[in-house]
Amino acid sequence: MDWGRRLSGLAAVLGFCLATTAAAQSPPSGRYRCYQPPAYSVMAWFDLDRGRISVHGDTPQAVKVDAATGRIELPPDALPPWRHGLHFAPGAKEGDAERVTIVLASRAEHRPGHASWARLPRCYLTTH
Repeated sequence: MDWGRRLSGLAAVLGFCLATTAAAQSPPSGRYRCYQPPAYSVMAWFDLDRGRISVHGDTPQAVKVDAATGRIELPPDALPPWRHGLHFAPGAKEGDAERVTIVLASRAEHRPGHASWARLPRCYLTTH
């Protein structure tokens, strides 16, 4: 029996599981500031806390978060026409290298690689 190869394989599986668990999580609570490409002008801000969103300090409303996929479903009147979001952890390919990113979309089928992906607003977790 080759124990070295078995342990190596087990370590690889464990590493994959830990990486998947780290990537599959809800966006952290805090204040997010949203920018509209290509000029990246500020378009909105919101507070996200335990499955609730408060846009510009308004009454908090429930959001649906799928931690496994990073998809967020926003209330219809929260940030019209943006009804959906995609959460990316820092360093994720479609996110920011150093900050938590939520990309807003008007339709659920928007995803990286979609024709209009580069023009969708980006919201970044801030410290203020």
